Amino acid sequence: MKNIKCRIIKTSIVIFTIILIVSSYILIRDFLEYKESKAVNIQIFKDVVIEENDNVDNERIIEINWDKLKRINKDIIGWIRIADTNINYPILKSDETLNYMNHSFNGEYNKNGSIFTLNGNPFNDNVTVIYGHNMKSGIMFSQLDKYMNKEFFYRHSNFEIYTENQNYRARVFSCYSIGVNDDENNIKSLDFKEEIEYYKKSSKHCIEDIGKIEKIVKLSTCSYLNNHTTPTNQRYYIIASLEKLE
Repeated sequence: MKNIKCRIIKTSIVIFTIILIVSSYILIRDFLEYKESKAVNIQIFKDVVIEENDNVDNERIIEINWDKLKRINKDIIGWIRIADTNINYPILKSDETLNYMNHSFNGEYNKNGSIFTLNGNPFNDNVTVIYGHNMKSGIMFSQLDKYMNKEFFYRHSNFEIYTENQNYRARVFSCYSIGVNDDENNIKSLDFKEEIEYYKKSSKHCIEDIGKIEKIVKLSTCSYLNNHTTPTNQRYYIIASLEKLE
């Protein structure tokens, strides 16, 4: 009986040790990937942003060296920046050959992924959807949940999207959280005007009329609303009208 108890104790210790080693490995790996992702994104901003200037509306606009950016990766099709947040990233065009959900902008595997779109004609389509992970570390699209706060929503109602041929001001007119399947079902049979009305009615915060909306961008990330430790099937959606930025 004593030998059986000893074997059980030894087996338990071995199992516990294995679990501890595996857990430690995962934590260290995730931390290193986070550090690498943060470092490379800071570096690319330093490398490709030439300068910041004030435009005619006294907005701080960045100038990007697109030749250098394209040499890093031809899949980079834009840049998104939301002032006073960590959201200041290149936008990748993802397809079946390389999934930027789990690859960095340089094409290397990284669980933090990139900010990316699946649109065939980004920013020329009526609706361009841009995805990014809601990382607990605070990078990628993790700060989109702050739009659920009314004060943050109004203070960050404008952001910029830069492309090689045209820069845009994005005016936020809707933010909400809903199950991803529910959202897809709600909009699948709507035309563009009906879809815009759906976004307005779904918004957590009311806004004044922003005028005619010709194209929109839809930012999407996982939501922790119903679970504080892991993402759910909920998504945060931030909807903005796209206007050409002169």
